Amino acid sequence: MSALPFTPAVHPQVAAALEARAEKLVGLLPAELIRTVEIERPSASLISGYRALPDLTSLVADILDELGFDTAIPTGALAPLAPGQRVVGPAVTVRHSRVRRLPGRPDRAPRLGGLDQISLTQAGDVLVIDAGGEEAASSFGGLMAAAALQRQLAGIVVDGCVRDAETMRRAGLGVWSRSTTPRTGKHRLELVEFNGSVDIAGTQVWPGDIVLADSDGVLIVPAAVAGEVLGKAQAAAQRETVVVNSIAEGASVEESLAILPPEKW
Repeated sequence: MSALPFTPAVHPQVAAALEARAEKLVGLLPAELIRTVEIERPSASLISGYRALPDLTSLVADILDELGFDTAIPTGALAPLAPGQRVVGPAVTVRHSRVRRLPGRPDRAPRLGGLDQISLTQAGDVLVIDAGGEEAASSFGGLMAAAALQRQLAGIVVDGCVRDAETMRRAGLGVWSRSTTPRTGKHRLELVEFNGSVDIAGTQVWPGDIVLADSDGVLIVPAAVAGEVLGKAQAAAQRETVVVNSIAEGASVEESLAILPPEKW
């Protein structure tokens, strides 16, 4: 049954993609809520290039600033669940909303997408959940984390709450969220769209955008400029390495500024 008050048509490409995966799905994610199944993911070499960058989000944020993109999300909005987490991967997007009916009704089955949303991901993806900053209930917990780990997802970003935090820390799953809560989202929240555009702490995210996340926060690299951004970031990292080494060797201010101009400091 749809979470919407009407039944939209299922796109033929979505229907075909779901049919091809029918053996892996259990009917928890209504087809009419899926915008697309097949998304264009970045190449493995592009992902590896981002992973190799030092000071991941801060370095790339500078490049995005130069190109006119403001897609940085600080840890004050979405905090890492554990220190030292670092994630790079393409976004698979989910949007949650509060249910329209009172929770706990006997005719209400959970509508958060369950395992089906994980089954529609690939290894290395980052599941990005737009819960509108909801702090009254959890959008992601330990059982879903176990499925995500088995699927080898790179990480989880939730503009909302998660629960079973200790379980996820022990398992080593990289998670960024607005908060934690013991309260389940079952019967309180429902999935209303899969693989559409979402708003994560004020930042627009599309399926296939590259998600970078570390101790400084979360950063979204638009897919259309991901290659250009990586090239500029790699060049910037090389320049900064030369400057740091020069300073360590006693370089003067003038010598340092000759390597990296004042506006780059």
